[in-house]
Amino acid sequence: MAKEKLEAKTRWFVYISHFLSAWGDRMWSFGVGIFLVQLEPISLRLVAVYGFANGGAILLLGAIVGDWVDKTARLSAAKWTLVIQNLSVCLCSILVYFVFQYHDEIKEVWPQQGLADLSYAVIIIISIIGNLASEGRKIAVERDWIVVICGRDKDLLASMTSFLRSIDLTTLILAPVVTGQIIAFTVIGYGALFIAAWNLVSVVIEYIFIVKVYEEVPALKAVKNKDRGSVEEPTDKNSPLMNEEQITVNEDLGPAGSSHQQNKQPLDLDETSLKTERAIKSMTGDEEPDDSSSRGNCGRCLGKVFKSFIILYRGWSTYMKYDVAFAGLGLSMLYMTVLGFDNITTGYAISQGISESILGFLMAAGALVGILGTVVYPYIRRRIGLERTGLFGFLAEILVLTLCVAAVWAPGSPFDLLYKSRLPKGEMVDLNKCNNVSLIDNNQTIIFATNETTLGYNYTSDLILANQSVLCNATGGGENEGPDSYISISLLMGGIIAARFGLWIADLTITQLFLEAVVERERGIVNGVQSSLNQCADMLKFLMVIVAPEPEVFGILVLISFSFICIGWVFYAKYSRSARGHLFHFEKVAVCLDSKKDLPVTDMTQRDDDDSRSRS
Repeated sequence: MAKEKLEAKTRWFVYISHFLSAWGDRMWSFGVGIFLVQLEPISLRLVAVYGFANGGAILLLGAIVGDWVDKTARLSAAKWTLVIQNLSVCLCSILVYFVFQYHDEIKEVWPQQGLADLSYAVIIIISIIGNLASEGRKIAVERDWIVVICGRDKDLLASMTSFLRSIDLTTLILAPVVTGQIIAFTVIGYGALFIAAWNLVSVVIEYIFIVKVYEEVPALKAVKNKDRGSVEEPTDKNSPLMNEEQITVNEDLGPAGSSHQQNKQPLDLDETSLKTERAIKSMTGDEEPDDSSSRGNCGRCLGKVFKSFIILYRGWSTYMKYDVAFAGLGLSMLYMTVLGFDNITTGYAISQGISESILGFLMAAGALVGILGTVVYPYIRRRIGLERTGLFGFLAEILVLTLCVAAVWAPGSPFDLLYKSRLPKGEMVDLNKCNNVSLIDNNQTIIFATNETTLGYNYTSDLILANQSVLCNATGGGENEGPDSYISISLLMGGIIAARFGLWIADLTITQLFLEAVVERERGIVNGVQSSLNQCADMLKFLMVIVAPEPEVFGILVLISFSFICIGWVFYAKYSRSARGHLFHFEKVAVCLDSKKDLPVTDMTQRDDDDSRSRS
C-alpha cells in the first residue's frame, strides 16, 4: 500500500510539473506572435523572421541539444533545461514590456530605428534559446524520465503517456483563450508581464517537483546507457502527432492491417541500409571516434549541426525505395502552407481587426476540431480501410479550404496586388482618421504617427501631398477598427478551423502507414528524412512570407498554400493507387450506369389499369 501511495504521489508530481510547463509554453507561443505583430503592425515580416529563425535553430541545433541531454546526468539535464527555458521566456517577456512602453523613444535613439530593430532581434534570439531549452526538457523528462519511472510496467507507461497527452491537449485549448483575454482586456505590455510572472513562479514549483521525483525513484540515479548501437528515431515537433499519438496508432493496428505492405517490402533487404546508418552515424558524431580518427571536436560539432541535411542526403535512397514515401511527400506538402494556426495566421487575423480575445477562442475551436478528427479516425479506418482514410482526410481538408480561397476575393479582403489603397499624389488625407501612415517618398517608406513631428513638420491635421503617396495603415483613435466587412476573414478562419479535421486524419493515416511499412532497422533513417522534409517545408513557408509580408498580398500566399496542399493530395493519391491498384472504382460506376440503361421502362398508365381490373 505504501508503495502504491508513493507511485501515485510521484505520478502527480510529474503531472503537475508537466501541466505548468505545457501551460507556459502554450501561453508564450500564442503571445509572442501577437507581440511581434503589434511591434510591426503593417507587415508580417517580423513574425515570419521569427518563425524562420526558430525553425532553422531547431533544424540545425536540435541534434546538439539532444546529444547534450544524452551525455548529461538526468537531474542536471532536467534542471538546466528547465531553468533556461523559463528564465528565457521571463526575460523575453520583460523586454517586450519595456519595448512597448518606450517604443517611440527607442525608435528615435538611432537612425532608421536601429535600436528598435536591435531590440526585435534580441527578443527573437532569447525566445529561440527558450524554445531549444524546451526541446531539451521534453527529451530529458518526457522521453527518458517517464520510461525509467515506469520501468517494465507497460500498462503504467501507457497510462502516464496518455495522461500527459491529455494535459497537452487541455493546455492547447485553454491557454490561448486565457492569454487572449488577458491581452485583450488589459494593456498589451501587461500581458507580457503576466507571462513573465507565470514562468517565474512556475520554474520554482517545477524545480521542486523534479527534485522530489528524482529522490523518490532510485532508478533515475543510475548511469545512463550510452550504447548507441541503434539509430535514434527523431520525431517531428511541428506535427500534430507526437510520440503519444504514435503509440496510440500502433496499438490500433490490426493483424490484417499491415499484411499488404509487408508483402510489398521484403524483409531480406540488402546491406545498403546498414551502410547508410553507419555513414550517418559517423558523419553526425553519433559514434564515438576511434583513437586513430583525425577528426576533432569541431568536425563532430559541424556534423551534428548539419545532421538533418546529412540524413536527408544519405537516407534519400532508403526513403524512396518504400512505396509509402509518396505518402510522406504528401505529408510534407501540408507544412508548406499559411493556412494553419501559427504566428503568421495570428498576425494576419489581428491586422484584419480580429481581437486577441476572439483569436484565442478561434484557436481553441481549431484544436477541438482536430481532436474530433483523431476520435473518429479509428472508426473511419475500420469502415473504409487505411489507404482510403488518407484519401478522405486530404479530400476533406481541400474541400473546406476552398473557403479560404474564396476569402481572397470576398468583401473585406485587403487583397490588392496594385496597392490601390495608396492614394494618388496630390489628394487630401484626413490624418485624424489614421493611427499611423506610411509616406512613400523617393521609393522610401517612412512610417509615423499622426500626432508626432516627422521630417520637421507636425502632422496633426489634413495634409495635401504633392510629391508623395500615402497609405493609411490604421483608423480610429489609436486602435485598428478593422475592415469594412468581416466576410473575408470569417471565411478564412472558418476554413482553417474546419480543415483541422481532415488534416489530423491525413496525418494519423500517414503515420500509421510508416509504422506498418518501414522495417525496424530503417525506421531511424526514414523518420529522419521525413522530419527533415517537414521542417524544410515549414521554413520555406516562412521564407515565402518574408518575401511578401504585406497583408495586401496575403491572398497570393493563400493560393500558393492551397496549391501545395493539392499537390500533397496528388502525391498521396499516387501512393494509394500503387498500393491498391486503383484510385477510384470507375468500373463499378460504369457497371451501375449500364445497369440503369438496361432497366425495363414501365408504363405507369397501363399498370394503374391492371390494378383497377384486379380490384374489380
